[in-house]
This record gives sequence, C-alpha cells and structure tokens, in this order.
Amino acid sequence: MRKSIFILVTFLVLLAACSNETDEQAEETERIVTVETDAVTEGDLVVDKQFYGRTSPSETHPVIAPMIGEVDQVHVAEGDQVEEDDLLITYTAMETGMEVELTAGTDGQVANLTIEEGDILTDEEPALIIVSLDELLIDLDVTATNADLFAVDDEVEIYGRDQEEAGVATVDKVSVLPGDTGMFTVTLTAENDHDWKVGAIIEVHIAERTIEDTLLIPTAALNEDGDQAFVYIVNNDHVERVDIDVVMIQSDYTAIEAELETEDQVVISGQLTLDDGMPVNVAEEDAES
Repeated sequence: MRKSIFILVTFLVLLAACSNETDEQAEETERIVTVETDAVTEGDLVVDKQFYGRTSPSETHPVIAPMIGEVDQVHVAEGDQVEEDDLLITYTAMETGMEVELTAGTDGQVANLTIEEGDILTDEEPALIIVSLDELLIDLDVTATNADLFAVDDEVEIYGRDQEEAGVATVDKVSVLPGDTGMFTVTLTAENDHDWKVGAIIEVHIAERTIEDTLLIPTAALNEDGDQAFVYIVNNDHVERVDIDVVMIQSDYTAIEAELETEDQVVISGQLTLDDGMPVNVAEEDAES
C-alpha cells in the first residue's frame, strides 16, 4: 500500500514539473513581441515657432466721384471681380446735369459698396473700394523677443486653413516701436495662390533654432527610465537597450547624442512591453498596407 502511494506521489510531482516546464515554454513563446522599427538618421533639426496673423489686401483703390451727383445705376455688387475700365456707377452731376460714368482704374474686387440708386455721391468720400487680392499682406503681433526672429526679406512658411503644403511669405517690415499693447507688428507679403479672403487666419512658421549634423530618431522611439532616456535597437531579432542624451525634442524627430550608427533600427511601436535582450518579431511595412 505504501509503495502504491509513493508511486502515485512521484507521478504527481513529475506531472507538475512537466506542467510547469510547459507553462514556462509557453510564456517564453508569448513574450516574443511584435514591434515596428525605423532608422536612425543624421541631419539638421529645425525647431519651429508658430505665429498667427490675418490677411489684408496689399493694394486698395478708392473710387471717388469727380463731382457731386445723384446715382442713376450701380453696375456692380459687393465682392464682384472687375477689370480695369469696367463700368461701376452711372450718375447725374448736379452742377452740370450731365451723365457721368465711374470706371475701375485697376483690376480687383469690389468692396465697401454701400450706395444704391438715388443716393447722392460726394466728391470727398469713396463710392466704393477696389482691392487687389493677387498679393496679400499678413500682419503678426509679436513680443520684442520674437520680433528679433524676423528680418526684412527673409522667407517663412505659411499655412492657411486645411492647407497641408506650406506656402511662402516674405518679411516686408518689422516695426521699430511697439504698439499700444506693447507688441511689435511684423508684416509679410504672400502670393494669394489659395484664394484666401481678406481677414483669413494664417499660420506662420519660422525657425527659432537649428541643430546641425546631429543624430535623429523618431520621437516615438523615445523611452524614459527615471531621468535616463533610452531606445531599443533591434539586433538579430533581439532588442538591446541603448541609453541616450536628448538634445532637443520635436513632435516628429528628436536630436540625440548616443552610441548609435545611422541606419540602426530603433523600436517605435511595441516597446512598452520590452526588456533588454528580449526576442522580437519586426512587423513588415507591407503588412499594414
């Protein structure tokens, strides 16, 4: 009887050992993490600063009657696009009783049109204004420190609403004295390639600082262990932790100092479950598309 019990206990111990071994093997298999990687590169990191301004027309042409008279007919409407010599208003001069035609002196868009048939035109106030929107002004209000970032004739990147590709504007002038609010005005000029309206909000990007010839990693690869930053690189289907010094972080890329080489593959996704030396499976780019 005792012999049977001993054999049974031995069998159960062996079975438990095998079960534990199987569990450990399964755990090892489960800990092969699928990750995504990207290459370490070398280049310049430009630190941008963003400002916001509003557009205004670069040229305005007031249309003023040469003599006082009563409006017979208005031939245009607010917002109409006109060309030079187009007929704008017909009116009767009070002094002579003659019919007078007001025409456009330039190409542009009709603005500030408030008169109607029967109104009296004066020879002092404009009947309307023709604005040129082919080129726009963009005015920014900036602090004294930020005003130093702008220099006349410099080119900067600009973005309108829902615009993915950058446009270009040129710094036209930077005010020497601040306005009533203590801010300095920077005026840019830009070709109106996107049919922006007057008053449109424009985002302006200018380089605040450039770090040259530095190692660059995708910011998504950045990890922290206390005060120490590090990345995981992939070697022979295993990850290796490499400590780094961060020079500057941007949203897409981070400038670093580290014992890394260009084209080293750093983990950019899946690193939260990794430990140094763990086996990994690198996801193929085509698998996502």
